[in-house]
Amino acid sequence: MSDLKLEWKECKPETEFKNVSEKAGVYIISTKQEVDGQYEVKYVGQASNLKERAQQHWSKNEQNTELKNHIAKGYAMKFSCAELPFQSERDEVELFLFKHFDPVYNKCTPSAKTSLSCDLPEVRKHK
Repeated sequence: MSDLKLEWKECKPETEFKNVSEKAGVYIISTKQEVDGQYEVKYVGQASNLKERAQQHWSKNEQNTELKNHIAKGYAMKFSCAELPFQSERDEVELFLFKHFDPVYNKCTPSAKTSLSCDLPEVRKHK
């Protein structure tokens, strides 16, 4: 199993993603839970431009209806992202994130296997 050291950066949507990189990488969308204040993962993905992808998710043109409806409810949310320049790394990390978090708003979880592990931001799996 290989370990990948990632530098996660977090942004709250109300900051209009001004601190999100325009570089390629992976990301996690999570929602703050009222019960304990912890952030719970709702969606994971990858993008060739993290800032552009974040803005797409919070736009009226979001294609994932379930995620769009969740975002529209106005919950406290955060967008956590890590830059990864190589497509092969993004594919592996995204797969690891799918497997680790089993996010509720991703339409399907890939069945492929990965031996990769990586650092994670302070978020938890959906209960």
